[in-house]
Amino acid sequence: MIEVRVKDRVGEKIKGFFPWIYNLEILEIKGKPKPGDFVKVLDSKKKVLGYGYINPNTKIAVRLLSFDEKEEISKELVKQRLLSALEYRKRLNINSNAFRLIHSEGDFLPGLIVDVFDQYVVMEITTYGMVKMKNWVLESLVELLKPKGIYQKVSDYAMNIEGFEEEEKILYGTVPEVIKIWEGDLEFYVDVVKGQKTGFYLDQRKARKMIRDLVKPGDVCLDLFCHTGGFALNMIKKGAKKVIAVDMSERALNLGKENAKLNGLEGIEWVEENAFHFLRKLAKEGSEFDVIVIDPPSFARTKAHVENALRGYKELCVRALKIVKPGGYIAIYSCSFHITREHLFEVILQASRDVKRAVRIVGESFQDLDHPWILQMPNTLYLKGVYLEVFR
Repeated sequence: MIEVRVKDRVGEKIKGFFPWIYNLEILEIKGKPKPGDFVKVLDSKKKVLGYGYINPNTKIAVRLLSFDEKEEISKELVKQRLLSALEYRKRLNINSNAFRLIHSEGDFLPGLIVDVFDQYVVMEITTYGMVKMKNWVLESLVELLKPKGIYQKVSDYAMNIEGFEEEEKILYGTVPEVIKIWEGDLEFYVDVVKGQKTGFYLDQRKARKMIRDLVKPGDVCLDLFCHTGGFALNMIKKGAKKVIAVDMSERALNLGKENAKLNGLEGIEWVEENAFHFLRKLAKEGSEFDVIVIDPPSFARTKAHVENALRGYKELCVRALKIVKPGGYIAIYSCSFHITREHLFEVILQASRDVKRAVRIVGESFQDLDHPWILQMPNTLYLKGVYLEVFR
């Protein structure tokens, strides 16, 4: 097996269960590794630290799956990680038949995302090393879950960075283009084939409940970047008089309309438009809202994008503050690790000063617990939400 020896201080970081080794942290490589090859990781004094896989062509050169000298990478190890993840999800008692089973490093299987939608599974592989273990994952999923079908999604962004090629396709059984799931007292159609990500934002389950708790019967609400209506349906279900749901994706909006019909809900106005432009239009019209949800896509995939992303968040906050009623609420989310809760607080503070409105923090949320994060790796905490009460 190829051996990777790391520099002095890096060994201590790995002993603390940090699973990434950057190219610049490598002291020596014995052998000529190809992308995805399994490697044994050693400290500077050649003591074994664990096992992982390597991609010498990327900034993150090695991702570890094991921190035990006796626990080499194998099909049995992958199966055991999947079983452990499944048992953890069962303990969560999630009020839905849809959940995330594997959350990459959060479940000690870096490069793998697995979502379960009723009797179907959607998996996404984001690293070269996990591509080489795909058949192990597939066989274990079939054995443990006995699904009707498994569908593979791909990320062009990940393939470009890692240098592998995969295609979106059915890997096992049959998978319909649209799957029906339930969450609490609502049902949703999930477009697993052509939808964004794996089809539904399971990580916002807790946030949807928090938004429903803020809405009062008769409220007028705004859902920006609404996707297929997760927040909008919850607001109408709570008794909102009207919800305007805005997104640039016609396909997502059409599915949102079908979701409303599925639940027998009326009162949602679906708008296909750029959220920034629409906010300007609402301000000119003098519109006011009781609850505003702002859940944009990732504005900052890398640290280099943070400055521009914060400008975007500030503009959204400023414009939302101009149209929220006194005593109303704004919820704003970031799904990028690089945009921290402190960033959101600072943006909100700047926006409130510009608009001259006082705000009070009434809640925070993070990704739900089936998207686990580990303290040893801050990168695994990516989703943050801040809930504001706004005053004159």
